[in-house]
Amino acid sequence: MEHRLSKGRNTVLNTTIADQLNPLACRETLARFWTEQLRVEKTNDGLLLALPLLYPDGIQTTIAIKSISPSQAILTDLGHTIVRLESSGIDLKLQKNEEILQDKLKVFELIQNGLELQKPIRLPLDGLDIHLFAEALVSIAHLIYRHELAVPRAQHVYNAVRGLLIKQNYIFLESDQAYIAGDVEQIIRVDFLIRNRHPIACKTVERRGRMREYMEQWGYRWVDAKNHNKKLSRAMFYDPDNQQWDEESLRIGQNVCEVFLPYFDTSSIIKALERENN
Repeated sequence: MEHRLSKGRNTVLNTTIADQLNPLACRETLARFWTEQLRVEKTNDGLLLALPLLYPDGIQTTIAIKSISPSQAILTDLGHTIVRLESSGIDLKLQKNEEILQDKLKVFELIQNGLELQKPIRLPLDGLDIHLFAEALVSIAHLIYRHELAVPRAQHVYNAVRGLLIKQNYIFLESDQAYIAGDVEQIIRVDFLIRNRHPIACKTVERRGRMREYMEQWGYRWVDAKNHNKKLSRAMFYDPDNQQWDEESLRIGQNVCEVFLPYFDTSSIIKALERENN
């Protein structure tokens, strides 16, 4: 096969590259990627899906399909999208942010039910319905890049824990390198990942305001991660004085985390991390 560059000058296309760059190979590669990354689990009222599509913060998009009749179902994000925006400091009560959110809901034909974003669909399932719903969620999640933030995040919790880990000479990953995997969510980002004898995933609660929905989401992630790696230790640090904690939110953290402590309880944190590291 030849590609003419100019009159009288020809170059022959490498046949190996030509064999690799063909429509069938491309289709097979993409299909394999979807198959490897897609997770589907049965639930009491439908299905739970982890899709090969990421939110802006790198978390895998997870949705549920709930049956409401033999011919109808509801797609729902289980509140992930709104909670993620609020956790990032976006104030959805500000007029401009609320207008943008409502516009997107209309464009994508979604319904907001409390914290959940939903879309009614007809059965049997149509893959396009699922794909468009997931794309709508990711589009809405990009509100995270707006500057109209809510109350400031509790950055002092993050700074205090990071400083303690450094002082105790822990070797840890942070930023984009600090992530763990679950059976459903393939990428779960944390603040710090201690890689010693046993991995310890550390998450600081930086958000202010109500904690219930936030902890329900993280409770699910922690369980998912532990199911994937039984040797994983889960650590979470919070500010009981400047964050709105109720008994159930605290109970979630205490039940799913090996370490769940106020950020200022330095001695307890040191002892707990040493215990999990042995």
